[in-house]
Amino acid sequence: MTKTRKRTTAHKSVSAQRSARDRSDAGGSAGAPTTKRASSGSSRGDRAKRLLDLVMLLLRARSPVTFREIRDQFSAYQTANAEAGLRAFERDKADLLELGVPIRYVTPEEDDALEEGGYVVELRRYRMPEVQLTADEVSALVLASTIARAIPGGNYDSIVDLAVKKLAFDMPDLPDTPTEFPLSPSAIHQHTPVLVHFPESGERKLRRELSDRFAALEAATRNRKRATFRYREATKGIVRKRTIDPYGLVYRGGRWLVVGYCHLRKDVRTFRLDRILDLAIAPKPKTPDFERPPDFDVRRYTARSPWTFDSEPPEHVELEFGPQVAAAANEDFGPGAERDRAADGSVRVRFRCGNLDYAASRVLMAKGAIRVVRGDRLRARIADELAAVAERYA
Repeated sequence: MTKTRKRTTAHKSVSAQRSARDRSDAGGSAGAPTTKRASSGSSRGDRAKRLLDLVMLLLRARSPVTFREIRDQFSAYQTANAEAGLRAFERDKADLLELGVPIRYVTPEEDDALEEGGYVVELRRYRMPEVQLTADEVSALVLASTIARAIPGGNYDSIVDLAVKKLAFDMPDLPDTPTEFPLSPSAIHQHTPVLVHFPESGERKLRRELSDRFAALEAATRNRKRATFRYREATKGIVRKRTIDPYGLVYRGGRWLVVGYCHLRKDVRTFRLDRILDLAIAPKPKTPDFERPPDFDVRRYTARSPWTFDSEPPEHVELEFGPQVAAAANEDFGPGAERDRAADGSVRVRFRCGNLDYAASRVLMAKGAIRVVRGDRLRARIADELAAVAERYA
């Protein structure tokens, strides 16, 4: 019995020592990684903030930013060894490029106004492109929308209908045969079209008129039928008769637009549905009146720069953009635009201007930072606007 008790006591003692040692080892092994993970997380957070700050610095800059200027803003690049700081910046730049931020190095040879090269973010490539959905993808989203519409007590009907209409009629290719797309769940058996909810833009009567115009133009687009209407221009409120071959319907800036060939202007034009009056569609819906050009892209046309619009006979214009608004000189002024950059940071742009109202509004909004160097009609348009304002507040 004595030997047994001794062996039992010895066994308990050894087990207790092993347990204590295991607890000590476990505590040590758990503590170190925790500290390491915390340090690593803090480092990742600092680096993420640095990358974001670097992008914001380049986006806000009006001219290319040199590495010397970047180094002054970030302590991570201010190393005792200048090469080490440059390598750290290059690693950050490579990560941003991999994430899709289009950083580019501009040399003095590319821009005479630069004394040394610098970095810029190419804004045209930085902006998110529009989502291009295929017909199958739209169909899948329509199917998902029926679930939202069927939720008991839900308030999604009008929101879903408007969203689905945007998806369906912003497709690159419209069907050649008349269809009612998208279909509501009951339309599979009853052939009932989806109701369209339009944003609040006036009284109920106006909303009904917009809905009727939309339905008529959507059918005209599908059937390739000519449309005639009176159109109220935005700038002067003049109402003119227009006849168009409608190519497509798009939703931009909270408004529905119809894009088509205008027989009055002999060119493609865009018309807002809420400015259309007395709409009439040509008869015989099964007989097409026109063919849409196979290479015409409705999306691309509606996304073009207002500087390139031809709303009236054009004139050759030269504008000088001061240093504080020099970034605006990089906008799209059309394929024939020419730019001259001065040492003081100003930029002169020469281009063919067929949208004088827009050009005048931009000059006036710049409050003197944009100067008209050439363009008699544009000068006269600006003078008329200023005279109207002066008379209003005299």
